[in-house]
Amino acid sequence: MSFADDIKRFAAKTSKAHDEITRGTTIALFNAVIMDTPVNEGRLRGDWQTTVGQVANTPPGAGQETLLTNNMPYCLKIENGSSSKAPQGMVHRNVDRFQKLVDEQVGKNRV
Repeated sequence: MSFADDIKRFAAKTSKAHDEITRGTTIALFNAVIMDTPVNEGRLRGDWQTTVGQVANTPPGAGQETLLTNNMPYCLKIENGSSSKAPQGMVHRNVDRFQKLVDEQVGKNRV
């Protein structure tokens, strides 16, 4: 085994860990947003849509981001605190926890 082979293996292992951390954090964040969405009839929670590279129902062009979209007309009102069930909103509350979610995934995917 050469030093170059060691570097190649390390790079492949690191890349795989990065992908798993990114995927795991995205899933954890989106799940938390969805589960923090208050339920009256369930339409708001049920309307969350996940897309890659573009917002749901819009032309492509956003890159390779993974997006979580909710098209219910009252979603922003709920996000901004109009619900006693989610006074801190759903997205803001969980984005504030983002670093904790990343740290949890890093702990699961140590190289």
